[in-house]
Amino acid sequence: MMVAAPNALPSRGHRLPPLVSIITPTWQRERFLPALARCVQRQRVDWEWLVLDDSPEPSAWMQELAAQDARVRYFHMTERMSIGSKRNRLIAEARGELIAHFDDDDHYASHYLEEMTRLLRERGADLIKLSTFFMYAPTTAFFGYMDLNARVGQHYVLTGGEVSQVAFHDKMQIGADFILFYGFSYVYRRSLCTTSQFDDIDLNDDESFIRRVVSGGHQVIAADDSRRSCLHLVHPNSTSRCFSRYSMPFFLLAQLFPEYEGYPG
Repeated sequence: MMVAAPNALPSRGHRLPPLVSIITPTWQRERFLPALARCVQRQRVDWEWLVLDDSPEPSAWMQELAAQDARVRYFHMTERMSIGSKRNRLIAEARGELIAHFDDDDHYASHYLEEMTRLLRERGADLIKLSTFFMYAPTTAFFGYMDLNARVGQHYVLTGGEVSQVAFHDKMQIGADFILFYGFSYVYRRSLCTTSQFDDIDLNDDESFIRRVVSGGHQVIAADDSRRSCLHLVHPNSTSRCFSRYSMPFFLLAQLFPEYEGYPG
């Protein structure tokens, strides 16, 4: 059963719907949510933020935020759900023309949605994602940059608590469609969800979704993050490993992402 926070979003009356519905499935990550809320509030587009939480107890912090800001809609589940199912439920509640994924443990710069929605419209696309992005593993203090276009060459493998290396080559390449994955940066038209939904799974729910989008003939584009728009975090509680094409000096993290407040203890 999904229940809205006591002071959930009231009727909008004559107000226009938001351009972007930001969706965040979460579980047992309340300590991450204040920093993510600040990322959401800094966005330079008209937005609403929908959070579905199936932790054992609802977040009092999120309930208070929803009571204070009508753009925030917080739902608490009394039973556990997969990430894919939570995304579907949030999309069903969304009112925006566009859907944006904000994962609960990542950092999004204030210009992120402004830039992503601009590119989506200018190129007439149905879905946009990042093909390159910055990443940070706080446990190992690894700061890197991933280029999904680079299917061969030396890569770093991040599992949250460890960093190793692997060399991809002609006979062991990253798949050509690998660029489509990493759903933390998906921004897409809500109308896509009439033909493609997320599977009821916790891992790789983005893969099955995007494959159906592509096979349905929808226009998908991938953009390089040359403006330091997003910082993907890999930590011990991350649900999957990640690759990084480059390792960067750690001192650059604060310079490139001045809005990032650090990993919550």
